[in-house]
Amino acid sequence: MIFNLKSREDKFYQFFREGSETVCNGVAILRDALNDYERLPARLDELTAIEQVGDSITRSILEKLNQSLVTPLDREDIYMLARELDRILDHVHGTLEKMVLYKTGKPTEAAKELVRILVQATEEIKKAFAVLNDLKTNYNLVLELCEDIKFQENLGDHCYRKAVAALFEGGLDPIEVIKWKEVYEHLETALDHCEDVANLLKGVALKYA
Repeated sequence: MIFNLKSREDKFYQFFREGSETVCNGVAILRDALNDYERLPARLDELTAIEQVGDSITRSILEKLNQSLVTPLDREDIYMLARELDRILDHVHGTLEKMVLYKTGKPTEAAKELVRILVQATEEIKKAFAVLNDLKTNYNLVLELCEDIKFQENLGDHCYRKAVAALFEGGLDPIEVIKWKEVYEHLETALDHCEDVANLLKGVALKYA
């Protein structure tokens, strides 16, 4: 019996491409929700469905990892990349969930800006995963994308700090401050996990190119 090890290895890359596309789809729903905030509950239902797709992909990666004797990347790298992608989507979902549960109303400009930054960061992640199966050819591209993701995360940190400062300086009702601070924290944490993905991808590129 002949086993096609190459096709089995490629399955991991396929899962990562699907996972990163799912993250981007989730972020796009969040962006659209903030531009049409009167339909937040319906958008949350859409995002919940996307998160379930992401969870399914993560499970598939972990199951494949447990079944595989040979993997194209270190097992720990595969596990960590899958986990961080899942965490991005968890916090994207958590952002919209909190807005619906807390009845935050019209989104702030700071929230919209954080989401715009998150859109850019996750698009760069998707581009990196799209070429991960050929690191020798795409080594420089992957490193550039990783730096771009880190740049977006730094922008997000700056935006987050300004947004939180504005909450405390704006004379808002304390309850509103608490609501929006938690929303901002979810967005900032999602960007932190984007940076974690970038660091992992850079490490993989250095090891395997």
